[in-house]
Parts: sequence; C-alpha cells; structure tokens
Amino acid sequence: MFLALVATQPWPETLADDDSVQATNLPLTAANMVFFRSSEGVLSQTPVRQALVAGVNVKALTEGLAEPIIPVREPVLQGSAGYNPAYHQLQFNFSEATARLDQEGWVKGANGIRSKEGKPLTFKLYAQDTPENGNVTARLQSQWRKLGVDVKVFLQSDVDLRDTVASHGYDALLYGISLGVDPDEYVYWHSSQFDVRSARLNFSEYKSAVADSALEDGRTRSDPTLRAIKYQPFLQAWQQDAPALGLYQPRFLYITRGQVYNFADHTLTADTDRFNNVQNWMIRRAPQTIKPSADSTVK
Repeated sequence: MFLALVATQPWPETLADDDSVQATNLPLTAANMVFFRSSEGVLSQTPVRQALVAGVNVKALTEGLAEPIIPVREPVLQGSAGYNPAYHQLQFNFSEATARLDQEGWVKGANGIRSKEGKPLTFKLYAQDTPENGNVTARLQSQWRKLGVDVKVFLQSDVDLRDTVASHGYDALLYGISLGVDPDEYVYWHSSQFDVRSARLNFSEYKSAVADSALEDGRTRSDPTLRAIKYQPFLQAWQQDAPALGLYQPRFLYITRGQVYNFADHTLTADTDRFNNVQNWMIRRAPQTIKPSADSTVK
C-alpha cells in the first residue's frame, strides 16, 4: 500500500497504530513564506517589515514539525542558481527588531500593543486551515505579540483561501510557492506581477526598480554563473526591503506499509517526482537458496 500526502496534512488515524507503516518526508523545491502586502497599510513601511523579519526565531517556529526542515532564508533556494548566503534575510535579533520600531515612533501601550499617531500596529494574517499552518501561525502570532504587534490570524479552507489569494484580500499571507530546480523569480517579485492583468503571483505587491531590472536581466541568461551575477542586485534589494519572511521548504509525506526496496530519498520538483525510479521498487525479495558445493557428497 502506498499513500502520498502533503506534510501539512494530519497523519491518517487508521494508520496511527499500524507498526508496519513507514513514512518518509521528501522536501519540495518550493518555499513557504509569509508575504507582506507592501503596497498599503502598516506593512507598506519598510522598517516595520524589517522588524517583523528580525523579530521571528524561525528555528523555534519550526520545532516539532515533521523532518526534514530545510530553512528558506532568501527568495532563491539553497543549491539553485543565484543563491548567495550574503543575502540572507535579517537574522533573528529581538533587540534590533524592538529598536527599529522604537525609532519609527511605534510606542507600546498599557495593553502591550504598539501604536503611532493613534493607530495600533496590527494586521491580518491568512493561511490555509491545516494543523501545520495552525501551529506555525500561532507561534508567529506569539512572537510578534512580544514585539508589540497585534496579529489577527485567519485560517481558511482551500476554496476560501483561493479567493483570498486571487483578490489579494490579506495584509499578510502564509503561503507556498513552487520554484523548481532552476527558478525564474520574475513572476513572484517583479512589480508587473501584481497588476490585475497578470496572474498576480507577486503576493507581496513588491515594487523595486532595482529588483525589476535584475529580474529582467537574470531570466534572459542561461549560463548559471552569469545568471547568479545578474540576480545579486535583486537579492540585495529583497534583503533590505523585507517584502516577505522566508520560513522553510515544504515536504511531501510518503507513507508505505512495509519496506519498499530501492525507494530513494530525494528532493521533489513536482509531486509526481516521487515515482522517478519506480521501475526499481520492490516490495518483496525472492528467498535465497543455498546451493551445494561442487565437492559435496551424500552419505
């Protein structure tokens, strides 16, 4: 028996007590991020977004989630063309996050929530209603609350979230994007891609002339080395502007009853990639027989 699930789905209750069941989590070439809609409201302010990124301990956020957890620290995945550790998002630093908000005039009130010119520092965070997303959003909410930020979480069904995503009807969005082994970042971060005439995959509604130019140049280069060079201004701008908070690569939970021989762990670009070497799989082996040696005799 074979059963494939996205790792955010709960373990089937019918298999909970089955000792013959084995599970493998295969990472996807995708990224789970919190996208900040940066075109309006409190999240349009770069220092606020920077504070929200620096104020999150991603390692603590992912504790207890199904392994493996591969962190996402920039818009390009580790091992992909253009990936550069020099352009990781702001590291967790609670003091720095607090200082950024203080400098911008966001003052904590008696209720622990910051406000500025009579307006509270609050926004709405949307995500699909799954156990994993419920866990992650609750921890995000708690960590940002310590900063003095009031985050209201809305977990929606898959159908309802599609409408929310399509209309960009959120302040912030916890969502996964598919990047592939040789990603083209244009559709997710170019300013033209949140226009209603596009597919609107720029979920952060991010707009940067520097990023736009780098993305346009990078996607036209096939040579990985040259492409990486062209992407650097985009990565630097993304790091500074903080349009999103990178979390981790999603995983694909693959469940089998009994051992499957020659099943290889590997990173998936699409769900169907789990069948890449299916022709070599075996669920049983022929019993070995002991052949008598040539000089054996029967007495």
